[in-house]
Amino acid sequence: MATPQRQDETLAAVPLMGEPHEISDRPTPLPPPIQSPTTAHTRSPAILPKVVDHGPQTVQGWSKREFHKWQPPFYMTVFFLIGLSMSIAHCVFYPKLRGKLVGDSYQQEEKIRFGTAFAFLAQICLSASVWIAYTQWMWRTVKERGKTALTVEAWNCVIGADTSVFASLNLEMLREVPLASAMALFAWSLLLPPFFTPATLFIYSDIDIVEMTSMMPYPAIANINQAHRFSYSPPMLRGTTQNRDDKSRVFTGPRTALNLVTAATSSLGEILQADLPYNNSAYFTSFFGPIVKCSNANETQADHIQRFLEEGMATSYDDRKEVDSAYYGFVPTYDNDNNLTAIWHPRQQTPSKATNELWMSFMRPEINDRGDRVKLRHHQICKTHNASYDLHISQLHGVQTISGNYTLGEAVMFPQDSPDRTSDMVQHAYTALMWSICDQLVGKFAWFNSTTSNTTIAQAAAQFGVIDSPIQRSSLLGSRDLDAFYEMDEERGLYVNQSPDSIYILSDQRLRDKALARNRTLDVLIEELSFNTTVSLMHNRLFTNSSETTIELTNDVNRYSYKPYGLFIPYVLANVLTFVCVCIGGISFVIDGVLPGRKVQDLIWAARRHFALSSRKLSLAVEGGGKGDIMLDVAEVEDVEGNAGVGWRKMSFKK
Repeated sequence: MATPQRQDETLAAVPLMGEPHEISDRPTPLPPPIQSPTTAHTRSPAILPKVVDHGPQTVQGWSKREFHKWQPPFYMTVFFLIGLSMSIAHCVFYPKLRGKLVGDSYQQEEKIRFGTAFAFLAQICLSASVWIAYTQWMWRTVKERGKTALTVEAWNCVIGADTSVFASLNLEMLREVPLASAMALFAWSLLLPPFFTPATLFIYSDIDIVEMTSMMPYPAIANINQAHRFSYSPPMLRGTTQNRDDKSRVFTGPRTALNLVTAATSSLGEILQADLPYNNSAYFTSFFGPIVKCSNANETQADHIQRFLEEGMATSYDDRKEVDSAYYGFVPTYDNDNNLTAIWHPRQQTPSKATNELWMSFMRPEINDRGDRVKLRHHQICKTHNASYDLHISQLHGVQTISGNYTLGEAVMFPQDSPDRTSDMVQHAYTALMWSICDQLVGKFAWFNSTTSNTTIAQAAAQFGVIDSPIQRSSLLGSRDLDAFYEMDEERGLYVNQSPDSIYILSDQRLRDKALARNRTLDVLIEELSFNTTVSLMHNRLFTNSSETTIELTNDVNRYSYKPYGLFIPYVLANVLTFVCVCIGGISFVIDGVLPGRKVQDLIWAARRHFALSSRKLSLAVEGGGKGDIMLDVAEVEDVEGNAGVGWRKMSFKK
């Protein structure tokens, strides 16, 4: 045995030798142990394998170590191509899902499983390719550093880099073999992409529009068979059978359900929610229905309106006297003597000889040619007309949108029925709607003075304004044609020291009213009210008919999408760097040939000298170990097959 080296000495590493030559039959003596130079300053001793002679016996030499030289480069290339294919498949799979509908939870989980599988297969294949390239480059490093010493810890980290990520962080390894260290660290970093790339798939809420044909509602007010739902028109003759010989009917007024729809529409200032068979749907529909149009009265009509206004103001109410009128609306009606009268209160159901008209008188503030703000009295007449409606109706998430237009038709007169005539029930239905609308617009906005001389009695105000009209409960209250009434407080001096300029300071409530009416004139608001009321008939399914039409159903769905940067960047980096490692390994395969792997037999092969054995037993000892020397016992066993496909000797470790 050679004298053990000191602990601070570093032994030179044995260089990797080439293939052994054929062994001759004659014994060959073992060479003397290699004497390694010592150095003074080292971190830890390096291990030098030592050959120990166990006798003069002559045995056959080691069998030639056969490598399947095609396997490492082939596996390295195949694993890289598989990893690249899985990466491409993942980068194609997620974009293909973009915008597609998400089924149930199982289908959603299935897509994530596919993404996870692609990421996992790409990771293990790319890692395997890098580790093969790393092993090849590691042995190339061993060859090149045959005369350069590394500590035991460094060699352990180099050889065991794939067993722990901390091995790749060894400072000596990073300093002495930086390229191998970089390859090892990159191989470990390939564990990260599978944590991020599958999670780039996400789901967002969207809508899906489907076209289909279905029965959809429209107002049935122009349907003669449905007119009885709008008007209460009892038969004019006794002893008739309903819907068989009751041809002559008398119009007495609208049904209560129609009054309810009109009042609700007038109060809200918008179309009521239609009762549609589908919550999220859109369709086009056309139908006939009434519309109310207002225009300025001619001179004769204006005289009649002014006369009725003056007669109304002349009427005394106990101790009150009307001294000014801001608005006066009434329905002209003929009495039993065929005299025209003004009905300015909501009417009850009763036979009458009214008109399908609303007469109005109001004062509208305007700016004259001299720039002064003046109030001019206007007289207008509103009439019922037939119209053809073309609408697009849609409901989405409870929000209703109705757009379209109408074509104005002929005027519709008040029914003049007689026992010998067949009643026009569509005319009755149109008149019922006009009656109901007029009941929301009749009345007066006036200023009253008290006629009593005693103003000390409680609740005996000297002057005050009165709103005696259902308009106060409707959205038309904010019309600018009614502003004159709200300015009477200042003009009449309701309070002491009121400035005339304060008429321009509107109260909070008045601002809200004007915002609801959008400060429009009465003629525009009344036309809009009639339009909204006609369309709002679809709020009550009893007021509708259905026709087959094409509709668009909007369904709330979930769709797939992905984050491109989170998917593509990790795969691009992983495959590009893997390709670089494969190129490095390929260069080594071309220059150095196929070098050993990292099995025990490969380590022994790399450590042995180029010689034949003359001893029956071969032992390898760690020089410098003293009593703790570990012996590698190698015995010849003919029937043992190694991974290389040739006969190997049985090996065991012993002290």
